[in-house]
Amino acid sequence: MSQNTTKGTRIHSGMWSQIKRFLVFQLKLYVDATRDLILSFFALFAFLADVVFQLRGEDSLFEGLLGIGRRTERAINLFNQYDESEQGIDSIDGIVREVEDRLRKPDK
Repeated sequence: MSQNTTKGTRIHSGMWSQIKRFLVFQLKLYVDATRDLILSFFALFAFLADVVFQLRGEDSLFEGLLGIGRRTERAINLFNQYDESEQGIDSIDGIVREVEDRLRKPDK
């Protein structure tokens, strides 16, 4: 393989890496925005139920909702602030890796 071909392959590979990062970021933005809308809707009802039923602390529905928000924040990992070990199996990054692996390995 000539030096120009090798250089062209690296440029192509580097470009694909950037495109992939951009597309995964866009997917994460969409998922994050959808999650925020859903949590916002349920937060109002959780808060009202807590007030009506006088739920506080660990029994609070609103606190439970905040816990869901923290877990989904790790799964989305919008700004890549969490390592793989902190994300869990059902993270967006894990799903993207799984899809890539399946596309690279042909069925036998």
